[in-house]
Amino acid sequence: MANATSQAQEVRPTLDTLTAIRTRRAIKQYLDTPIPKEWVEELLDAAHWAPNHNLTHPWRFHVFSGDGRERLVAAREQAVRFAAQRRGEEVTDEMLGLARQKCYSSPVIIIVAMVGDDNPIVDRENYAACWVAIENLLLAATARGLGSYPSTGDWIDQNFVGPVLGLTEKERPVSCVFLGYSEQPTMGKRLPVARHTFWYTEA
Repeated sequence: MANATSQAQEVRPTLDTLTAIRTRRAIKQYLDTPIPKEWVEELLDAAHWAPNHNLTHPWRFHVFSGDGRERLVAAREQAVRFAAQRRGEEVTDEMLGLARQKCYSSPVIIIVAMVGDDNPIVDRENYAACWVAIENLLLAATARGLGSYPSTGDWIDQNFVGPVLGLTEKERPVSCVFLGYSEQPTMGKRLPVARHTFWYTEA
């Protein structure tokens, strides 16, 4: 990516949709450059336009930045303890330090949660809709010159973040999205789509 600091001071970039799709990559190294709140709001609005059956709007966006990221540390540490216990290992100060560091690894962290449904079909549709919303967010971030990375893991899968977010019994976390400027080099890796495509042109 171009120098993030200079980008933040200049006119914001805009990529066309196909270019954003082809150049989006998981970014795990971020600069400390802050992102204006209205820019994050723009990405969330893009996410909000994702298709969702019967307009259930099942997504909930929880945005953490600045000192607000401290709220996530306990949940991340809890997940580390859970994983260590599952492996039969002792939790070390280094493990807990890395957990804290992860919560501050990008200037903005967005946890996407969903509203579930007792109907298993609707519930699956809502979960899928949330991931489409996440992809919208990732592509919009790429188009605007920002790096991003969707993540799950124990703190999401085991709902350790639930109490932090104040989730109800019907809500559950879907993914954590790290967001920020980055100078991490990226390279596209995809097999030719023809390997995974089947055409049907006759009865």
